[in-house]
Amino acid sequence: MQNLIENKSKIFSRNAIICLGIIGAVGFLIRSFYFPEGIPVTLDGALYFWYANDLSISGTFPSNVNFPNNGWPTFLSVFFYFFNSENFLDYMVLQRYVTIIISVVTIIPVYILCRKFCGTGLSLLGASLFVFQPRIIENSLLGVTDPLFILLELMCLILFLQNDLKFKYLSFAFLALACLVRYEGIMLIIPLSVFFLLKYRADKKNIPRYFIAISIFILVLLPMLFVRMETIGSDGVFSHSIAAVQAYSSGSTLIHANEAVFTFLRSTALAIFPIFFVFLPLGIFGFFRNRNFDKYVVLFFLIFTSLTAVYASIREAQDPRYFLPLFPILSLFSVYTVKEIYKKFNKTKLITIVFIVAVLLSSLVYLDYTKTDYGHERDAYHIGLEVSKITSIINDYHPEIKYVHNKIDIISNLEAFPILSSEIENKVKIVRTNDRAACLKEDAIETGCRQFDYNSLNEFIDIGKNEGLTHIVVDENENRPQFLKDVFENEEKFPYLTKIYDSSEHGYDYHLKIFRIDYEKFESIEFN
Repeated sequence: MQNLIENKSKIFSRNAIICLGIIGAVGFLIRSFYFPEGIPVTLDGALYFWYANDLSISGTFPSNVNFPNNGWPTFLSVFFYFFNSENFLDYMVLQRYVTIIISVVTIIPVYILCRKFCGTGLSLLGASLFVFQPRIIENSLLGVTDPLFILLELMCLILFLQNDLKFKYLSFAFLALACLVRYEGIMLIIPLSVFFLLKYRADKKNIPRYFIAISIFILVLLPMLFVRMETIGSDGVFSHSIAAVQAYSSGSTLIHANEAVFTFLRSTALAIFPIFFVFLPLGIFGFFRNRNFDKYVVLFFLIFTSLTAVYASIREAQDPRYFLPLFPILSLFSVYTVKEIYKKFNKTKLITIVFIVAVLLSSLVYLDYTKTDYGHERDAYHIGLEVSKITSIINDYHPEIKYVHNKIDIISNLEAFPILSSEIENKVKIVRTNDRAACLKEDAIETGCRQFDYNSLNEFIDIGKNEGLTHIVVDENENRPQFLKDVFENEEKFPYLTKIYDSSEHGYDYHLKIFRIDYEKFESIEFN
């Protein structure tokens, strides 16, 4: 361990430990301040919740959940196993706090990475740049895979940068763990292998040593790959990587090159704003001004980690989550901007403190400006419980539908929890009014989802009745199809709809109405 920290007294001095502790505590407090109290995890977070829940109860890997990235919920299931509560929200709070803690703890390897190239003061700034990043803070509250994936990939990088061969072997093990959390981590096996062979190219034992390294990588992967083959029918790493390449090669759902470039640039700008947007340009130049082997390692790690974001842009997916694994390296680059300023001033400690405070304040301003309306989310959740009680098959009303269609509405009314997900069936079914993929994009709220081409409510009901449509749900969201907005604003125009619920009558700020469809009246009007 001595080589990893290169003299513990120099890297982890008492002052450095105290400062890291303060930075970590502030990072934790900020996340606690923005914590979504009383709101369940949804979407991907709900999938991971159910997987961890089922695994912790049954002790066997679920076969009814078909997704490849089960490393995070498997890790989470350990915490669920030792946790005891009859309230499902307590488990979801635990899920979120685990990701929060992982996100904050990541400042330690970020500090070590920066310390590899910079002094202690700058390394503390690098840790601050990471932990106070608004995107990192927001993501850590979701209970999803990213914090653990970032930590494992970063550990892989800093271990590989150590001179001791044992730590380079260990880096292959951490990369394998990262692949189990997110299969796109497999891309890093290319730069890891190339630089391992280059590092020891003059040594006769080069190939045998690489064989040991790649064997460690495979041996760490294999147990979970076998589990996945038995439960979902594919290994979830190589199979999905090959499928992604095939999808790209076939050109299915790809966009034009100029649109892909625009999507990538727009997503990059959204991801790095506001802090990296200022620090990066000069910092990248400063970092690569004097190049060496370790800096080339960092560069190629950055390039291969970026490929996922590039691929997502080609497929028109504008989600800053794809850029988050780059943030530790971007923090390192940004430090070099301050390093350039250091050259003109002697007040090193003062400048470090000033920049840390500036980063913290800018992050808080940005977070406060872009923060989620938790009051609206709580209303949507509690109203969703009412929707599930009095309806059966309804139209989609994304994104608030997430509180109805992921079994949360059912377990909220259970007297006993935990319970296996296989013992619960969704009570409410959905007839879609929009393109689900478009609605899940980062800019869905701004641009609206692509709507299916229904000319009127009559047409929608006429098609929906074949799927058993029973109720119409409408709300004040301006991005709804026009025929749903007409129902919300002019309900008297539709005699075949009977209003059975109005959230404004129950004291909610979020205004939603539920109508039961009278098909006898509808068909008589349609026939006439």
